Amino acid sequence: MSGKDDAASRGRSASAGREPKFRRPPADVIRSLARRTLGRQGGRIPSQAALRRALLPGLRSRDPLFVLGGVRLRQILLDAPGVRVDVRYSERSTRRPLQRCPVCHAPLRPIRNRTLEGDRVTLGYRCTKCAYWTHLRRRVPVRYRFVRVGADGDPDAVGL
Repeated sequence: MSGKDDAASRGRSASAGREPKFRRPPADVIRSLARRTLGRQGGRIPSQAALRRALLPGLRSRDPLFVLGGVRLRQILLDAPGVRVDVRYSERSTRRPLQRCPVCHAPLRPIRNRTLEGDRVTLGYRCTKCAYWTHLRRRVPVRYRFVRVGADGDPDAVGL
């Protein structure tokens, strides 16, 4: 056995016994805690950072190693029943086409039209998963607002 192999096996065995520094909470725990937190906060939280700050104490009470990033929180709550994500956009001019949705990171599909001469032109892009769309002047998300909604999607129908 060479010195390289011996050092590699020692490195593997030392890292295998280490305690994890953090854990990712399951998505269903995040969804239920977010609905409960939104109910306690009046049904609306004005930003992604504020919702994350409000959720962290509840997550840490279940497990002190639980951590949650803003992007993962948003992606989980985009499809969550009982929670609606409202997005405010700003327009920026750029020529570079988008590859992925800036809200949920799903692929984008071009919005095309035909001209009178029969040529196809791209007017913008639409997300295949969420409601994001943009024209050639890029729409960039600047604020995410989270609203607790009822079964029909109406925020007033929530039994608080």
